[in-house]
Amino acid sequence: MARTWDMPRRTALAAPLLLLGQGARAQPAWPDQAIRIVSAGAPGGSTDVMVRVIAEALAARFGKPFPVDARPGAEGVLSAQAFVQSPAGTALYFTNTGTITTTPLLFDNLTYDTWTDLVPIGPICTDFLAYAVNTRFPATTMAELFQHVRANPGRFSWCSAPGATYLLTNAQLRRDGLDMTFVNYRTTTQGSTDTAEGRVEMAVMPLTTNLLPFVAQGKLRVLAVTNAVRSPAAADIPTVAQAGFPDLEVEGFPGIFGWKGMPDALRTRLSQAINEIIAEPAITARFREFGMIPRPSTPESFTRDLRSLHERLAVIARTYGARPPG
Repeated sequence: MARTWDMPRRTALAAPLLLLGQGARAQPAWPDQAIRIVSAGAPGGSTDVMVRVIAEALAARFGKPFPVDARPGAEGVLSAQAFVQSPAGTALYFTNTGTITTTPLLFDNLTYDTWTDLVPIGPICTDFLAYAVNTRFPATTMAELFQHVRANPGRFSWCSAPGATYLLTNAQLRRDGLDMTFVNYRTTTQGSTDTAEGRVEMAVMPLTTNLLPFVAQGKLRVLAVTNAVRSPAAADIPTVAQAGFPDLEVEGFPGIFGWKGMPDALRTRLSQAINEIIAEPAITARFREFGMIPRPSTPESFTRDLRSLHERLAVIARTYGARPPG
């Protein structure tokens, strides 16, 4: 039996622990409300479809809605601004790689800091882009493409999805002294359509959504994917490295970002949840329908991949310029 003179001291020691328990209960576990996913993807596009698949899975896992708020345009600036202006803890951000790696090279007056206001959590997939030509253009390989451009300076034109593919292709053409006119389109749909109709000779665009439908119609010929591996949607198409042009290799890996000051434990928890979701057979099957590959990662690895690509593109931008003409 405790001595009576110990009782007040024990009560005094227990009081702070009781208050700590009350404080812990006063902070509800995240999420305690619906969490918006602000998305840079245009509604209906392949990456928009993918983030909606992820949003549904997150809602099922965390027990709260994860509505997608699409804010396309301005190389991801509009969506990033909308996300940064959201109260901490109420939204996540989804965007393509270019918003992080290329957009800071295009704009000097961003109202947010890319590397502190957009906190990398994890990618959801690897997207595939590819080089394609109109089927009336006499080239069946990348080498033949550039040979024809060299032999016909100023006669041919090309277009590209914004970001890394423009920077890398422009650098390749400039280094090799090739004269090919760039045509700047507002959307990748317009660019791929004009290439299919013969108004532009070459396009560097998302493979499954922009190019393969025209391949099926006999209007486009895909020469190489920009990725390090072949696409599951077109396994007969070589990579740019296999085609002899390793400097053109680049991957898109759209992903999820958190808010400035996000707790590390929550960041890790979300990253693990995303990895588990994209490993589910049904989710993997949906990705492969769009020619994408699930890309498990960690916040640290995702950050390193983004910074590495940004640094590579920054060198090219300083040498050849970052912004397309027109």
